[in-house]
Amino acid sequence: MGNVKLTGRIVVPGDHDYEEAREEFNTRYSLYPCVIVFCQNTEDVVNAVKWAKQKNIPFRVRTGRHSYEAYSSLDGGLVIDISEMNAVRVTEDKRLISVQAGALLLPLYTELYDQGVTIPGGTCPSVGLAGLTLGAGWGMLTRKYGMLCDRLLALEMVTADGKIIFATDEWNSDLFWACRGGGGGNFGIVTKFLFQAVRVDQVAIYKIVWPWSGFKKVVDAFQRFAPCTDKRLTGILDIYTKEIGELKSLGEFLGSKDELRKLLTPLLQAYPPKEVEIQEVPYIDAVRIFGGLMPGMKEYDIGHGDPDAHPFKNTGAFAKTFLPSKGIKILKYFLEHSPSIENKVQLQALGGSARKKKPNQTAYVHRDALFSLLYITKWQESREAKKNVKWVEKMRDTLLPFADGAYVNFHDNCICNWLEQAYGSNLHRLQEVKTKYDPHDEFTFPLGIPPY
Repeated sequence: MGNVKLTGRIVVPGDHDYEEAREEFNTRYSLYPCVIVFCQNTEDVVNAVKWAKQKNIPFRVRTGRHSYEAYSSLDGGLVIDISEMNAVRVTEDKRLISVQAGALLLPLYTELYDQGVTIPGGTCPSVGLAGLTLGAGWGMLTRKYGMLCDRLLALEMVTADGKIIFATDEWNSDLFWACRGGGGGNFGIVTKFLFQAVRVDQVAIYKIVWPWSGFKKVVDAFQRFAPCTDKRLTGILDIYTKEIGELKSLGEFLGSKDELRKLLTPLLQAYPPKEVEIQEVPYIDAVRIFGGLMPGMKEYDIGHGDPDAHPFKNTGAFAKTFLPSKGIKILKYFLEHSPSIENKVQLQALGGSARKKKPNQTAYVHRDALFSLLYITKWQESREAKKNVKWVEKMRDTLLPFADGAYVNFHDNCICNWLEQAYGSNLHRLQEVKTKYDPHDEFTFPLGIPPY
């Protein structure tokens, strides 16, 4: 192999930018890598993989730093960060999008919107494209266009032996199958994606807020409406703590606001809302609103510290049937007895085009789910961590009779049978792919797919 050198922007302890470079989105974790290399191109990634192998140094792969358990970093090892590899190209006919895998969502959406297209990705502005796509990728266009991985046509990857390979339905098709829902960091480092583009312009969006007194009726109405309505509409339901005393639904519709208002009748009639807002906006404004930003608000510099970084513990599950009355009562009980006012549960509507493919057509196995549940806890002081983590895990465990499985992008190290929960019947095939492309498990982390 020869003496391989790291190339790219290299940051080590003692450098003025090391503290910023090592920070994770989940500030519950504070990790100290011995080297962080910000790759500028695919050759930098190749050199990083070969260097780590030559030095026998463990490494992790990082894009947007949003791993819920901070598995994109480690103490005393090498972090291979691809977030500065973010070039985008849209074909002249607006049908295809070629993008380097390090792109972060808000800058990517902004650049694509300027060319009249988008991809059906996630909502958080600083999430990395690579992890989102490889874990399947849910967002506000999912019910119309499917999971983000369903729009993926090809990818470029650096393997464990430092080779550059390509994967499509025809070329390395087993790897391509695995990369559509098998999760990031398992098989190699993806450096480039090719997506089928989605044309966008105006969209209609809504916000409905109900008082706490409507809890049962609103949750039941949403779960029966959102996965089954017109697939041009994708919605979420945020259920806050009793202390806040609200439930709020947000959604995005590929049509007019008048048509959207008619579609929303089941929600509007479920319980008298205290606030209703339905409007048509440019697609990029919807992106910013669902990302927690306001239209016209000056963007924060995602590349220089994320102001939204905070300590948290999130987990999740999938509901394949409607929650019965008992399940809704359990949700209500936990939100009545939350140790933090900031905790919440989010229901994310699936169905529609997310169900078009069979569970074994891609590695993303949860095709028959009606909606996913994201259980969210966050706190201010470190002393509050233990009780909040216990709260969120107990809620997930108590609701397991009604919602189970695990979404690969919601890493949770408290789930003892994580691999089975995340991959279900696809696990055996994923391990075969892992054994073929990374037989010595060089791409490894605590919840990673092991080879045979």
